[in-house]
Amino acid sequence: MMTIDGIFAQLNGLIERREWDKVEPFLTGCMENASELKNYGIYITIGNELLDFYRETGQFEKALNLSEDILLLMEELQLEETEHFATVMINVAAVCQAAGRDEEAYRYDVRALKIYEQALSGGDIRFIRLYQNMSMLLESRNEFEEAAMLLEKAASILENKPEEKEQRADLLTSAALLRFKQEKYEEGEELLKLALSLYEASGNLPGEAEDGEELHCAHYSAALSGLGEAAFRREDYETALAFYEKAASVSASTFGESEGTRLLRENCAAIVQLLHSDCQNPS
Repeated sequence: MMTIDGIFAQLNGLIERREWDKVEPFLTGCMENASELKNYGIYITIGNELLDFYRETGQFEKALNLSEDILLLMEELQLEETEHFATVMINVAAVCQAAGRDEEAYRYDVRALKIYEQALSGGDIRFIRLYQNMSMLLESRNEFEEAAMLLEKAASILENKPEEKEQRADLLTSAALLRFKQEKYEEGEELLKLALSLYEASGNLPGEAEDGEELHCAHYSAALSGLGEAAFRREDYETALAFYEKAASVSASTFGESEGTRLLRENCAAIVQLLHSDCQNPS
């Protein structure tokens, strides 16, 4: 008897053995079996997995054709107002975005949001991914105000989840940098201060990243750098230097001497030179 748990166990085995050439035929075979048995729950669930696989491997046409098939089936089953339908639409939007079809992606996300707002409570964590996706699309259109607001809404969902301090800090950091793009430096700085306090309270400060921690490290470094920029704009150069130096240290320990690390070191050098100049020419 075909079960979801059994299918995922076999799929995970293929992934662990890195047998990537077997993933697509395995998943399509499972979908064919599910279709023959009229087990549409398994068909849709496995279709979603295959959709993600196509997106991650850049097979966008296959992904879009499959997504159309899944959505039409769900409409026939009268599931178009369910959170499951919205989740599929979010996955389809991700495919469209990866394929450079941002306007289509945004339309799918907007429709998914309307369904989520009807079907889920406002604090449901499934909103977070949707808000993040929509924020990226809005940022690409230079709609920074709306993009920042969505990230702040996503962060507010995690406000009462102490185990998610780092993720909340990541969201606040991204929102703050969007505020900087609007030249709302004070608002951005306040968000970064809150993000930094969450990183410090997490008890797991990024600095020597383990597997899976690189993203948090990148956001942590960005928060430190952003606070450096805010201090620099206030002409508080010593504080700016301290933040930039710490950001460079985090970046170097995580990513090595990358382009980002080099730019942070250049900022440090420029501020040192400025401070030295001020010492040589006191007012």
